[in-house]
Amino acid sequence: MTQPMTSFWPIFAVKSDGHDIVSQKGRPLRNGPTEAQLDRTPNDQGQCDYYRLIEKDDPKHIDWRKKLGGMLLRELGGKEHEDKWQQTILWEFPENYRLYEHIKTKADGQAKTVKNHSGGGHDRQDAYLYGYPKGPRKRYRSPADFFPHLLWLCTDESSDYQNCTCKMCSPVQLDVEKPLVKTEVKHEPTVTVQKDMGTIPTAAIAPAVSRNPIVAVPAPARRSVSGPPSQSPSLTPAAPAAAPPQTSNTPQIRVPAPLQSSPLPQPRTAEQLTDSRYGQFLCRTGEVVWFLRPKTGGAWGLGVVIRRWTAKDNSGGKTYLVQPLSHPFDNTSPEAVTSDQSVKPWLAWSAPACTFAYLQQNSQMSYDQIDWGALLSGRFGQGVADVDASIMASKAIDTTFTLLERVKTSPTSSGEDRYYNCAYLGAEKIWRGDPVRIRLGVSGNDLMVVTDILERVTAIPAQKQTDAQTSSQVWLLGDIYSYSTMPAPDPSQLPTPPSASNNNIPIRMREDMAWRNRTLVPTTQTLAWWRLIAPSSRVEMADIKGRWYETSLLFEESFNKAVKNNEGGNGIWMNARGDATAVGRVTGTPRTDRVSAFGNALPKGTQIVDGLDPPAPSLAQRGQVPTSDMQGLDIGIGATGGEAFSLDDFMNVDHLEDGAGVHFDHNFQF
Repeated sequence: MTQPMTSFWPIFAVKSDGHDIVSQKGRPLRNGPTEAQLDRTPNDQGQCDYYRLIEKDDPKHIDWRKKLGGMLLRELGGKEHEDKWQQTILWEFPENYRLYEHIKTKADGQAKTVKNHSGGGHDRQDAYLYGYPKGPRKRYRSPADFFPHLLWLCTDESSDYQNCTCKMCSPVQLDVEKPLVKTEVKHEPTVTVQKDMGTIPTAAIAPAVSRNPIVAVPAPARRSVSGPPSQSPSLTPAAPAAAPPQTSNTPQIRVPAPLQSSPLPQPRTAEQLTDSRYGQFLCRTGEVVWFLRPKTGGAWGLGVVIRRWTAKDNSGGKTYLVQPLSHPFDNTSPEAVTSDQSVKPWLAWSAPACTFAYLQQNSQMSYDQIDWGALLSGRFGQGVADVDASIMASKAIDTTFTLLERVKTSPTSSGEDRYYNCAYLGAEKIWRGDPVRIRLGVSGNDLMVVTDILERVTAIPAQKQTDAQTSSQVWLLGDIYSYSTMPAPDPSQLPTPPSASNNNIPIRMREDMAWRNRTLVPTTQTLAWWRLIAPSSRVEMADIKGRWYETSLLFEESFNKAVKNNEGGNGIWMNARGDATAVGRVTGTPRTDRVSAFGNALPKGTQIVDGLDPPAPSLAQRGQVPTSDMQGLDIGIGATGGEAFSLDDFMNVDHLEDGAGVHFDHNFQF
């Protein structure tokens, strides 16, 4: 027999101080269980000891939120809404607070019996709520532990930690009578959220509006740290309570200092300055790109940008000169591309499988291991060598790096620290001042604004030396930001996000966020902003996914689709460095210069020209770069006569903007 469902009134936390990543000793740290704690691999005795993320529809997750919702309504609404105390649920935890369960299993695979809230009758369970800004050691063990902090988040307009009475903010608990916070909540098999608010006043719960209704609660009297919260405060705002006189026994609460962003480094060249601005060149010199080749039937090829320039007439026109990647026996000429719509970053799309069955069956082989002469002779079957060579060359460059423009050198006790202004990391060029995507964090969408590129060179002791006398490690230094949202129910009176006064957020990030909010505010009643979560951090090169690109310039279709489907406005629509080769997190192989990193995939004598100046007429006269009829350089990949090969024969480009997930097969997707 189907049991009746119980309707619950939703209540919402209007703000959060939760952090996905925290900074400890200048290094970013995951604010949750460690990678080792998340590992479910049994030990030598067959026992498992790990943490798992509890999803929103899990009974334990629901049980926590039912208790917190009931306590919150009881505290704010008083006896006027007593009939709803046991029928109220916290819609979701405050942003970046996440519930994990600690699981231990015996050697026979049976889980140990632990206390849990779902069974009722226990104040504590083997579950922990992470997100408190002081780091993963500060975690809440039960709804009763977290409730004082939740109440403070919902009521204290000043966000003064001295006014919070939870065990994290007030570790020294005074010997006073504790408030009654325990509620009797019946165990229900299914929870549904009641949309009709009935006669409940908006002072306690706001009506469900759109898809994310907001609770507007008046701030009660500010509490001193010496007293507990009252059980049923009046909904009429009261005068602030006077703080008790300081005595030697009164605990001193140290308020966390506000996070300070790092100043952006000054551009050293006009090219770097241009790349720091919004709406300029999408791709950079030396980068691997997908580029459209009109004279090959609209096919897309893979190449490297060897030069770029802007029009002298201030029309805003731009040109990329792209050298196609190929095999050692090809000598294809560069091709000019005159629109950002005709170039895409290497990581924006997923490479297809090679055309030769031999290469598909030997996917572990690298570009340098292929006998291209034998492949061209037909010894290994049919395929298009030019296409396969461009794909394999791009994958090879994906796992290399080159440090450029050393800014300074500082001696250390065991070697020296070298600081650089830019670096080629995989297929991309990164400047100081650039936002980059990082692997840290639960969401996978956090960014670092790079302030320095550091190479630490360490001398190897003589007894341990092999061929090398030094070893080095590379880090990127900077501030870490997270995508956040806040309620914006009235488009005519937008709230002011904390980031409004942060001038150290790159203009590209600010302009792109303004573009997103022009859709998010009227559609979702939310305002998005960049939240500083870990200033002055140090991230290993292996944890860099790649450059960050403006959603407004590259992923407009994916963004609009995500907003329409209530999926938010900050999806993962781009590959990461190491995805194409399935190596994942990797530092890569250092290369002395950019051209040598491509090896035989570029014709002999290829040069990469920095700067934004157009080529001199004398170069055009020698046939190197034409200044007119740029598309005349367009030559098909592997064109040996007859129809040029079209890469579209092996790629599905019908859904380039559909925002579907990233994966590697014959599809060609964002």
